[in-house]
Amino acid sequence: MRFWIFIKRQNQTFRLDFPIPESYFKKSMKEIREEMVPRMTDLKLYMEVADKKINDKIWFPSIERNENMIVFLKYFDPDTQTLEGLGHFYVRMSDKLEDYTHVFYKSKKLPLDIPLKIYEEIKPNMIEEMNLKYTFSRLGIQNGDIICFQKALIDEQIIEYTESGRIYSIPQFYESLNLLTVVSFKPEWQDWFEFGLILSKKSTCNQVIDAVALHLNVNPFRIQFTNTSPIFDAPNQTFNQGFLVAPTIYYEILDANMVESNPERPKFFKIIWLGNTVKDEEIIDIHLHKDAIISEIIKEILGKVTLSSPDAKIRLYEVMNHKIQKEYEESELIGKIDEFMTLYAEEISQDELFANPKDRIIQVYHFTNDPMQTHGIPFKFVIKNGETFTDIKIRLQLRLGMNKTEFAKIRIAIVSEFAYNKPKYLKNDGIILSKMKLSNTNYLGLDHVDETESKEKITYIRS
Repeated sequence: MRFWIFIKRQNQTFRLDFPIPESYFKKSMKEIREEMVPRMTDLKLYMEVADKKINDKIWFPSIERNENMIVFLKYFDPDTQTLEGLGHFYVRMSDKLEDYTHVFYKSKKLPLDIPLKIYEEIKPNMIEEMNLKYTFSRLGIQNGDIICFQKALIDEQIIEYTESGRIYSIPQFYESLNLLTVVSFKPEWQDWFEFGLILSKKSTCNQVIDAVALHLNVNPFRIQFTNTSPIFDAPNQTFNQGFLVAPTIYYEILDANMVESNPERPKFFKIIWLGNTVKDEEIIDIHLHKDAIISEIIKEILGKVTLSSPDAKIRLYEVMNHKIQKEYEESELIGKIDEFMTLYAEEISQDELFANPKDRIIQVYHFTNDPMQTHGIPFKFVIKNGETFTDIKIRLQLRLGMNKTEFAKIRIAIVSEFAYNKPKYLKNDGIILSKMKLSNTNYLGLDHVDETESKEKITYIRS
């Protein structure tokens, strides 16, 4: 066996750097730390164990002149949603990455005809795909670097994982880890106990309540949070950023009889009705019993708006962070909808109702510079088969209710649902969008400054 020294790199990660030489074997650990890593307050070691000699001569590969580098291997399995450490191996700096793929296949007993996606874990929030044709020297590999791999997925598999809310790629997995935080829970009055849960920073109030209910094995309707400062801006919103500085939630468990005896009250919804353009907004207040279904909300809306024809249809959808999260079916119970949820209703366009199989329905949303800096009202839009980008822009301008000057300020892009993919801006007016390979994770993004905040006027329709 031999021991490697850990060092702290400039990017704040800890990686192996060099083994303790034999000349130091008689020194104390304190002396080794002071001489080899004087800037570190403690000594972190990695123990490398060799099973047998190499060519019956030496136990470990030579690391002189930096010809060989020790690297670590991890495997991501999207089926089990796990990232597994597979130990270490050595690479020659003059070799190409593709020369070592047999090591990856063998480590997980994968068929050799399955393509792989290979990444370097530079640090938890920086995962970069590696080029198989590059040498390790060109890739900048050093001792202690981490290589991750997974089976390459086809588009249909990616869509399947995405629609089921599961992670399908290594960058996405690391992104989810960065969103995790430990939240402490303390009882307000009762003889319950303190505990901690690992939750996503994107958890909503209802998701946190469900997690606590599962941990305590109680009815989620009996759980009440009692913090005086805001935890969430609204039940459908994610954690308040100020709360995440020191995330502690005080809770109490309501008496079961109190919950069961509480008379049911109607559910109140504020529906934003969109007219011919997304600038035309009317707010409709609706209250119904929680056992009602979506079709009853639509019936209430129909009594308050005028449609383009008797055969026209309405869609109801919820919006979070200025993106459509869910479109409701008429048979769904309204009891499952949070009253704080932002709900929109609109008449489904003739383009969509009579779309042919080769047309594509895509979500359109607004952002400023960064796709995460969203604003405005999202909506569904039909990309017609064979239609040029010029004609698409004409229909988009009409849907937005903008004049030529306003619309000229917009840059249109194909945007991925995942933050690590950059927007692909569309500049060629002759391009045929229907010929582009778009998946269910793609949006049509409108990049422009939000100028609506001070100008919008909303009409209220009270029920």
